[in-house]
Amino acid sequence: MSSTKLGKSATRADVARLAGVSESTVSYALSGERSISEDTRARIEEAMHQLGYVPNAMAQALARKKSGMLALLFPIGERGFDETDFEYVQAATKAASASGYQLLLWPNGVEDTDALKKIVSQGLVEGVLLMEVRAQDPRVDVLLESGTPFCLIGRTTDSENLTYVDADFSEWGPMALEHLAELGHTTIGLISMREELIEAGYGPGVRTEGPLVRRASELGVSVAIKHVKATIRDGRQAFEELMAEHPDLTAVIGFNEPALIGALEAAGSRGLRVPEDLSIMSFGISDVAANMTVPAQTTIGVDGRELGRKAADYLIARLNGDSTSTLQFLAKPQFVNRGSTTASPQLRA
Repeated sequence: MSSTKLGKSATRADVARLAGVSESTVSYALSGERSISEDTRARIEEAMHQLGYVPNAMAQALARKKSGMLALLFPIGERGFDETDFEYVQAATKAASASGYQLLLWPNGVEDTDALKKIVSQGLVEGVLLMEVRAQDPRVDVLLESGTPFCLIGRTTDSENLTYVDADFSEWGPMALEHLAELGHTTIGLISMREELIEAGYGPGVRTEGPLVRRASELGVSVAIKHVKATIRDGRQAFEELMAEHPDLTAVIGFNEPALIGALEAAGSRGLRVPEDLSIMSFGISDVAANMTVPAQTTIGVDGRELGRKAADYLIARLNGDSTSTLQFLAKPQFVNRGSTTASPQLRA
């Protein structure tokens, strides 16, 4: 019978007594900090088995000055968290787990650099994935100063020497407008993210809207932009405003997943059919999200699962000592036609 009483958890001291070694030797066997003989290791492992001793994983990790934890910084309060975001997070989590790491979601705001300094200075995480990246992002400076390995899902204005994965947003707007212009649409609405995010330099919004506006001018089409909160209610209101201000509107592009659903509801309330009376497109939503509406939405975007997985792989490469490779990836846009766009009613008349 073991030296521990029934119902009492075994301790490291119990293991040491049963194996006939010191507690420090047990610690060395668990941490690998120092070499011990195979005979001694075998006695310790047998004692652990007999006693049912389970080492504290976090204590071991901290002893090695490694936590086995990664943080994914996603400021959920900025615009919420939707099905499309979940694909990025799920893929990154799976890739991290495959390499022996646990990924923790850290929802603090972009400006909350004090909390970020605390988690990296205390060694709570070994590396960081950074989402919702701004053109000038204060979190990047914190991570650079601390020496913490990180990878951006997105990129800053000056990202030449940073590790990142991102979508090539500059192509999304022109691609959408060229598609709609070919179908004869000349007055188009864009229901986009709230103005505060654009003003703060939120990468996807800034990099998408600028090229879209320029291409609209080149094509001779009119684009009316509404910046709204990520809610169905705000999407309904935005659509009603677009129709009141532009009665000849025949197409709407969504860059705000919940708001576009509200726009579809408002169009249905007016008796407008999609795509016969109104063509609909969306930027950057997942295949699952695109197929949640009736009809399913034609989209331009990227594979979020690929970017999430690649970001985790890049970060782990840095953790494994790769400090010289240029680890940067810019995903080309994917156009998926699900039948929610068709020729303008004026063109068919």
